[in-house]
Amino acid sequence: MDEAISNLPSFNKPPSAIAIDLDGTLLDSQTQLSSRNHKALESCIEHTIPVIIATSRPARIFNRIFPQNLANGCSFVLMNGAIVKGNPPLSGYFKETLPDQVTQCIVNLASEFDPRIRITMEIDGYEFGANWTTDPTTLWQRNSATPDMVISVEESLLRQPCKIALGGIGTDILKMIDRLTNSLGDTISVVPTLLGNPLLNITTCQASKPSALRKLLTPKGILLEEVIAFGDDMPDVGMLKECGISIAVANALPQVKSVCRYQTVSNDEDGVAVVLEQVLSTMGK
Repeated sequence: MDEAISNLPSFNKPPSAIAIDLDGTLLDSQTQLSSRNHKALESCIEHTIPVIIATSRPARIFNRIFPQNLANGCSFVLMNGAIVKGNPPLSGYFKETLPDQVTQCIVNLASEFDPRIRITMEIDGYEFGANWTTDPTTLWQRNSATPDMVISVEESLLRQPCKIALGGIGTDILKMIDRLTNSLGDTISVVPTLLGNPLLNITTCQASKPSALRKLLTPKGILLEEVIAFGDDMPDVGMLKECGISIAVANALPQVKSVCRYQTVSNDEDGVAVVLEQVLSTMGK
């Protein structure tokens, strides 16, 4: 057995569910789903183990990276829990929108803090408002979007966005956290993404990965203590703390590894598949 995963527990029964972060965890460094990870997910789905992709990303990214049949077999916690979508064996659809006054305040504070800041306001996981522009090729590669999905910030303010992302080259996002929390307190959730291009993920305080997982799993009588969770970055910390078996990929932030009991190999070495293969093998399947 690989030394990096030698401390995993003995899986003498199937997990009640599996929750997996996307970028940096399930996807490789080129944001691609490897064939090995693809096969491991399909095997879990075939054995009726609920697979939940829990990500800061919107729904539109799956048009680019997931085959439709695989997407239909997974459930999704999107945009850090702002949108939740269950597929069999789970079910349900939930959306947490930001209050209008809060949304306007976030835009004002961000623009005053740094006039160059990039503002992205997610409406439904497909359409989004932006104060920036780019060519269609870059838009697709970086945002999995087509030009018809992009609207103005002004229009998005009228559409009840459910998540705002703030970032950009030269923006001190950690100082921006202080500015936001001092003004809006616990009415919002502000979670930084520190790997890759740093940015802030802002949702209503009711939205989080663990609360979204409960919305999907509680109707089935599944507790978070019965879930295997994988992650690599700060948005995963809450989920990893609350799930029963928490596993960091080798490329995870030190802050993430510190809250995980176990570790697997990196995302570029198919760290998720390495564990899931062991889970299924130990089950004798």
